[in-house]
Amino acid sequence: MKSGDIFKDIFGLAVRLLGLVFVYLGLSAMPPLLDLGAIETAAKGDIITAVLPVAFNLAVAWWLIGGGLLIRRAYPEASKPSRYSKIQGESAAPAIRPGQFQGGTDMDAVEKKLEPLVEKPKEDGTDSRAL
Repeated sequence: MKSGDIFKDIFGLAVRLLGLVFVYLGLSAMPPLLDLGAIETAAKGDIITAVLPVAFNLAVAWWLIGGGLLIRRAYPEASKPSRYSKIQGESAAPAIRPGQFQGGTDMDAVEKKLEPLVEKPKEDGTDSRAL
């Protein structure tokens, strides 16, 4: 197991534990809401003030316990393979393989490769590219 995977797992555990802390905070803010007598005599502003911390803490807890978005944001390379990882694992191939060009220098080999691509001027002195 790589050290990066260990750190990712530890980070994921910490995020989920923080989510449990928010669950506790959300549930600990609920007792005033359970007193029905207080809700009947309270104004609308008081009810909203009592419900808002519970809803916020439970929403954050749900997001943290799921944790996928936050962990993918912190460790993006772990969730999707890099297109360069395949190249890094392979050994580098030499540009000119032994036995590919027998005899001659590297310049001769390059000239042989480029020969079909280059137009040679006609022998009568006129350029074939001229109009």
